[in-house]
Amino acid sequence: MRSSNLFVKSSGFTLIELVVVIIILGILAVVAAPKFINLSRDAKVSTVESLLGDMKSMTTMLHMTAQIDGKLGDQVTIETDYGNYEFWRGYPENKSEATNPNMYFLETFFGLSGAVSETKTNTSRFVSYGDLNVYEDNGHSRIGYGTGTLAADECYADYMHTGSSESFLINTDGC
Repeated sequence: MRSSNLFVKSSGFTLIELVVVIIILGILAVVAAPKFINLSRDAKVSTVESLLGDMKSMTTMLHMTAQIDGKLGDQVTIETDYGNYEFWRGYPENKSEATNPNMYFLETFFGLSGAVSETKTNTSRFVSYGDLNVYEDNGHSRIGYGTGTLAADECYADYMHTGSSESFLINTDGC
């Protein structure tokens, strides 16, 4: 005699269990994914790092030009491929006061054009090129993302030049 078992338990997941798992995965994706995938920040950081490298390369090239021309003194005007520009100790000033109107480092040597807006005083200049902005005065040439001097927004590359030194700085904390 053979007995048949009508109630055979099958293994697998129920529809409710699958729905609960999908909901949990969805919640994790919404909460955790933005922390791991911040493409906007990564793009800004890469742009600022690239601009810093460009500033260093341009400054090195201009310093070599000044050395070749034997013009390493203070407040020397050097004829460059971009026009006459003021140098100190062979390094380009942030703002060339030897020209009229004054020329600025980033705009002159990066060939920036197509500004959306510009705010200018006797000592400084802020120019917006859409998302990317430039601030320049007698001591700093900054390019990055933010407003005003760009320092408060902490997403910029900076070339600083004084009578005795020049330096480069990058700040990507606010990108």
